[in-house]
Amino acid sequence: MSYQTSVYRQQGGARLVVASGGEIEVQSGGTVNLQSGSVLSVANGYSADGAGMLRLARATYDFAEHGGAIGAHGLGVTLPDNAVVVGGFVDVVTTCIAAGADAGTMAIHVQTAGDIHVAAVADGTAGGAWGAGLHAIIPKANTPEATGIKLTATREITVTIATQAVTAGKFVVFLYYVLSY
Repeated sequence: MSYQTSVYRQQGGARLVVASGGEIEVQSGGTVNLQSGSVLSVANGYSADGAGMLRLARATYDFAEHGGAIGAHGLGVTLPDNAVVVGGFVDVVTTCIAAGADAGTMAIHVQTAGDIHVAAVADGTAGGAWGAGLHAIIPKANTPEATGIKLTATREITVTIATQAVTAGKFVVFLYYVLSY
């Protein structure tokens, strides 16, 4: 009697293989952890025609971690080459404050300066883009043909601080994207 499993560890390596027709089930309360730098690859999700998926990139700026110096601050989250950013939003958890009474500016970009339009807005102003709460961005999911951003290389989500240093603030940027050629 021969026994064959549909999930096995590849000989000589640290690779788990799920054979055609096999599956991995995570029981209630179970988790799958991908460490920093790990990649989760989904077949037919990149260049094959057929049903695909909308993807989400989540990046956090935190004054306590990134500091508030004038200049570009990479957030450690990259989008792949040929990603098309089609929408998203910013969740400002803690109002971003400039050193000199709301005279500083902040901008987010993935391809070119300020292309995620909460661009170069004075921080911390009443109802402003960097005050606490949820804030819309451009590109807009309902107009990707006009406002979408197609990447020409792998790019990091970056925040640029200008005019004055930031002394406080934390926000999370959420970008929806699809993959093209």
